[in-house]
Amino acid sequence: MADQVSLDNLIEGLAGAVVEAQRRIESRQIENLQGFFDKHNRPRAINIRVPSLDPNAKPGQDDIYRVPLLPLVASSLLKIKEVEISFDADLLSLEDEEKEKVREAENVEDESEGTAHRGVGKKRSINVDVRGGMFRRKAGGVHVVLKVEGREPSEGMARLIDRLIQSQGVVKIPE
Repeated sequence: MADQVSLDNLIEGLAGAVVEAQRRIESRQIENLQGFFDKHNRPRAINIRVPSLDPNAKPGQDDIYRVPLLPLVASSLLKIKEVEISFDADLLSLEDEEKEKVREAENVEDESEGTAHRGVGKKRSINVDVRGGMFRRKAGGVHVVLKVEGREPSEGMARLIDRLIQSQGVVKIPE
């Protein structure tokens, strides 16, 4: 029965998948952040021509105002808020974890075989069939709903953005 899996392993696998999904979201966000810096880790910026505020400026004179890109873009971070997983499964059997391990290791079908310390610290395991019976019309399916939410920037991100905002300003006054 290749479709048989212990409920413990199924839940552990699903939880691991959620953790891996969050790790990938965070990795993607770091890659996105790196796009706001050049190869020398200097912030990418745009230069904007703005009317000069210098009292000695000639009429119509512009200043070049340098603005880092990161503070201009709404930096929203994502995290997995909620995961809903539903699936059809048939309960197959209830086994001792020790027997399950022995069966897996030795591929033995004899359930009478046990260990020397039977009854001490035994865990029970429920086996489920996630595909459904062979003679069913419809195999068991999985329905996954993954909800993400935006979160406030971390303290480090907020400090970085604040520092970049402080660095923006007039870079030169054209003559």
